[in-house]
Amino acid sequence: MSALQRLLERVRAVLPRPDGSLAVGRRRAARRPRTTLRTGPAVPALVLRATLLAVVAGAGAVVAASPTEQAVAAALGVVVAVRPHAALLGITVAVLVAMLALSPGPWWALVLLVVLTHAVLRVGAVADAVSWRGRVEVAVLRGALPGFLAVQAVAQVAVGLALLLDGAAPVPWLVVVAVAGLAVLGWASVHEIRTRR
Repeated sequence: MSALQRLLERVRAVLPRPDGSLAVGRRRAARRPRTTLRTGPAVPALVLRATLLAVVAGAGAVVAASPTEQAVAAALGVVVAVRPHAALLGITVAVLVAMLALSPGPWWALVLLVVLTHAVLRVGAVADAVSWRGRVEVAVLRGALPGFLAVQAVAQVAVGLALLLDGAAPVPWLVVVAVAGLAVLGWASVHEIRTRR
């Protein structure tokens, strides 16, 4: 054996094999991983984005007074489904609120708009954090539900007060008492959520 052949054999001996192991010594059997990660049922990110589109389109159907406004709401739904960035979500909510403000509808439109815009913001925040191919565990979504419901309880009380007073508060101090009561209710709800965690 020539010196060149011996040198080539030594080089081959220290190069990694295709399976990643070094050529020095005997081949080892493939090792099983030492840790395992168990996950619960998960929802694909595509479902979250489709939900976002459906919620925005639904909110548009509730507040839109014309087919043009419905088309704008659908287009905004597509935009936030493709790119659920916080700024785009905020713009979408502002446009939906402006649609209701410019052409007031029935009393229940405000109630539904409060629920749907809050859902847009919550689902959009989760969808923004997950890639298109990602998955979100159902437990994560279920964990956000108590906070969502607590905020909705306070928001729906505010909606009820707004509908009850509807721009004609007979006594100005009644508005102050209502806002103070709402603030106490909001603080108690947030305090309860924080102490549970």
